[in-house]
Amino acid sequence: MDFDSAILKEVGGFGRYQKIRVALFGFPCLVAALHAFLQVFSAGQSDHWCQSWQSEDCGTLNFTQVQCENLKKNISIPVTVSEDNQKSFEQCEKLNLTGIDFETAVGIVGENVSISWETIPCEDGWVHDRSIFPSTIVIDFQLVCDRSYLPNVAQSIYFTGQMMGMIVFGLASDIFGRRKSILLGYLCGSVLGIATSFSLNFWMYVILRFLTSAFLAGIGLNCFVLVNELVAPSKRVLSGNVMWIFYAVGYGVLAGSAKLIPNWRILQLVVSLPYIPLLILTFFFIPESPRWLVNQGRTNDAEKVMRKIAKVNDKVVREDFTLKNCIKDEIQDSSSLKGTFLDVVRSWIILLTMMNLSFNLIVQAFVYIGLSLSTSSLGIDPYISFVIIGAIEIPAYLSCVFVAECFGRKRATFGTLVLSGICCLATTVVPLGMPRAVVAIMGKFFITISYSVIVTWAVELIPTSLRSSGLSLLSMAAGFGAILSPVVLILGNTWTSLPVLLFGVMSIIAGVLCLLFPETKGKSLPSTVRETEGFYRECCLRSQRRRSTKN
Repeated sequence: MDFDSAILKEVGGFGRYQKIRVALFGFPCLVAALHAFLQVFSAGQSDHWCQSWQSEDCGTLNFTQVQCENLKKNISIPVTVSEDNQKSFEQCEKLNLTGIDFETAVGIVGENVSISWETIPCEDGWVHDRSIFPSTIVIDFQLVCDRSYLPNVAQSIYFTGQMMGMIVFGLASDIFGRRKSILLGYLCGSVLGIATSFSLNFWMYVILRFLTSAFLAGIGLNCFVLVNELVAPSKRVLSGNVMWIFYAVGYGVLAGSAKLIPNWRILQLVVSLPYIPLLILTFFFIPESPRWLVNQGRTNDAEKVMRKIAKVNDKVVREDFTLKNCIKDEIQDSSSLKGTFLDVVRSWIILLTMMNLSFNLIVQAFVYIGLSLSTSSLGIDPYISFVIIGAIEIPAYLSCVFVAECFGRKRATFGTLVLSGICCLATTVVPLGMPRAVVAIMGKFFITISYSVIVTWAVELIPTSLRSSGLSLLSMAAGFGAILSPVVLILGNTWTSLPVLLFGVMSIIAGVLCLLFPETKGKSLPSTVRETEGFYRECCLRSQRRRSTKN
């Protein structure tokens, strides 16, 4: 089905209708970033120490509350001295002053008492430094010391929820439609997100975040598919990158919101509310994907949508224009428009394509998350550093439009993956400090471009009958890479350069393997498995002609 040249050309391939839709679906991407990185602030790490004499207010000493807390800390918490003579208080132990009242302890505890006094765990809880993060799940649920790994567990479970959501919503979208999947995601995502702000304990928080991420993943997947299925081939990269730019802007919005709203429960509530107006807008103003309707044999419904698009785009449609005339050959053989997940296994070309795309996206997410985590500690205000991490993605997405359209999908992905790999490898020899930070940030710049291009490329390689379910599998692969990356960073405790060496080598390997894909720049989106296979046959024929010409 030549949907792009025969139909989109008639109603407008990138008119007012498509632009409004791209902008409208950019907002879910922005809100998705708020949820994905919310825990950077809701689980922000701060200094803490053991609680002692909780009811004591230093009334007899005429001290302020701050002075009183500092005094308790100084006489009950052991102090360690580093090689550069920097003093720090122990976070998980205190002096064993059992049975000694506060006034007595003030009189008998000397400056170096920690050398001779026994230490015990924090049996009465902890006091937290709230100067940077006044309210966090770490404080509320006491996720410190032997529970300090739990925030990372929560984030890994959140990514797992994303993977599950991609699988379920990808399959549901191909069966029930893109629009219904988005509406369900908005409804359940907002309700679960709001409920998370009322979590009574850590595991309630984790479960609600897991479920929220699953529904939000379904929203992002189907918004991306809906946009790409209704724009001209030359505008797919631009449309996709506008949505990614919204995602990058989410970094700054989250940092600003977290600065203004220091209470993690209120912040969680605020970032969940925007899905309610988005639900209303989608319900009244966003129709189903015409491509999906055609694949379901609902040609009349699809034609109504296309005529609406033409009206919004100020296009005059021919009187004899009907979808049935444009796709009559496919309607006569409707089985060619429908596909099942078994087609991935039946066609060895589709199977190898999915395997290669999956590996590529594992590496992309693996490197992207790894570099993001590695460059997040810049020695400045955490809110500002978070904005910088997100800001570098905006020029990357803008560059992606130019790179992908000028050089094509294949050369753009290959080049940026290799350049990212080189930057990762260079960090092992560049001196610590600003030089190494600049090289690492450049590595993230290139991996961001390559990730954006490969996602658009995947949409152009997977046929309509398998597009949502195929993209759900690829998103699961990317999720696996995201989960794997923090684990690999732990290897840096054994050998500092090992993580970035892995990032660099894997990035270069993925870049070489992407050369096996056919170029899809300017081509119509494939509707069937047979059309995708045609891309590879065309690629092989071109290679044979080039070899014949050289000979």
